[in-house]
Amino acid sequence: MPVISHQELLNLAGYSEKNSPRSALYTHLEIDSRKLDANGVFFALAGVGSNGWDYLDDVVALGCQIAVVPTGVELERYDIELIAVDDPAALLVMCLHQYFGRMPSKMMAVTGTNGKSSICFYAAQLAEMMGYKSGLVGTFGIGPLEQLQTADQTTPDILTMHQTLMSLTQQGIDYVAFEASSHALDQGRIHGVPFQTAVFSNLTRDHLDYHGDMASYAAAKQKLFAFPSVQEAVYCLDDEYVGFMTQPAINAHCIYYSEANSQADFYTKQLTLEPTGCRFVLCHPEGETDVFLPLLGRFNVQNALAALACLWSAAKNKAALIACLSELKGAPGRMDKVEVLAAPLVVVDFAHTSDALESALNAIREHINGRLICVFGCGGDRDRGKRPLMMSAALDNADSVWLTSDNPRTESVEQIFSDVLAKTDSQACYHLQADRRLAIHEAIMSANPDDVILVAGKGHEAYQDIDGVKYHFDDKEEAYKVLEHYVS
Repeated sequence: MPVISHQELLNLAGYSEKNSPRSALYTHLEIDSRKLDANGVFFALAGVGSNGWDYLDDVVALGCQIAVVPTGVELERYDIELIAVDDPAALLVMCLHQYFGRMPSKMMAVTGTNGKSSICFYAAQLAEMMGYKSGLVGTFGIGPLEQLQTADQTTPDILTMHQTLMSLTQQGIDYVAFEASSHALDQGRIHGVPFQTAVFSNLTRDHLDYHGDMASYAAAKQKLFAFPSVQEAVYCLDDEYVGFMTQPAINAHCIYYSEANSQADFYTKQLTLEPTGCRFVLCHPEGETDVFLPLLGRFNVQNALAALACLWSAAKNKAALIACLSELKGAPGRMDKVEVLAAPLVVVDFAHTSDALESALNAIREHINGRLICVFGCGGDRDRGKRPLMMSAALDNADSVWLTSDNPRTESVEQIFSDVLAKTDSQACYHLQADRRLAIHEAIMSANPDDVILVAGKGHEAYQDIDGVKYHFDDKEEAYKVLEHYVS
């Protein structure tokens, strides 16, 4: 069992001249006051709603004998030894790394508004194809690529995060692709994680309820590139915030990707969109290569280039790495293709806002010759104002629309439908089917083989939340069942 002695803790805290008579050995480090006992060290960190040092009475009651607190915080006298340091979180990370485990040897982090999940998923796949055992930390889950466990949040707290990464090392994972959310960066939840590669995808309006304005949102994202461990910084040259994001990366090698800008290190020429993917000439630092990418959407071309750029310096055989692009699988629930021979293509996507729905429909439109059919719903107990906007996006960009349920939660589907249709022209043509399973069935069976059906809103979610109960429901599973019936 890993341990840290009392003297070793003092030494790391900068009190090496203080020889303690105590010979205690501590077996665990905690930031949650409820998990303490006499064998643990409490790190009192600053929080959003409350601070760790607000719970020192509880810590003492549980038998904890030592706590690390911030310098300068005025505290009452407690029957516990207090170690005051400028940055308790930094000391926590030092203790973890030196006495409680190792990090994976290669780690990359992606930040941005859109594309984080997909870039991570593609990078992990490419790494796996190159011989690494890879894992993910993010929206799709945490763990080895083929054994992802559901994540409660994109980025856990700082202690759980480091412990999780150490656990991945114990599982033999040596390459980790990591989603760095703006909240995690702003709150220091990934402080001290030694990322070697950092990626910026793009920045559009999001999370302003937390950050307040775009400048603060951008500043939170920018923090990733100030990590001292970052050796390579990968940027989308097509985004207007790229110059701002490069400012902290003074010691990192900067790499740029773009759909078509020849000033980038990785870009494309002669891009054509086909029914099952994207074909282009890849321009890269060693020349040009013809590529077929089996993914839909121009944005996925950019996402794949970002993933390629992350693995470029580690690949001894560049041609083999580029060839791996043709084997990439779509990210779960992100323009996720459901294909059965001689049947129409179904695409499952997480799009659950009007902008996302419009983008998904427009992206698919570029790939097809037939009709575009859209199946979508709106979640209950959520923003009611976006509901009519989603209907407008569907009617304006699809040839046929099925309005159905999403996750109604505690709202009635009838009320949700009423909101969705509040601003819809009475002459508009659409289908209403409250049962999502039947809506998917009816939409697919109405299609011709060269049509495409977009099933939007739930993506990778494998449940439907009705009246507070989550029932198993997977859009891909339902689509496969119908497609098999379609060709039988």
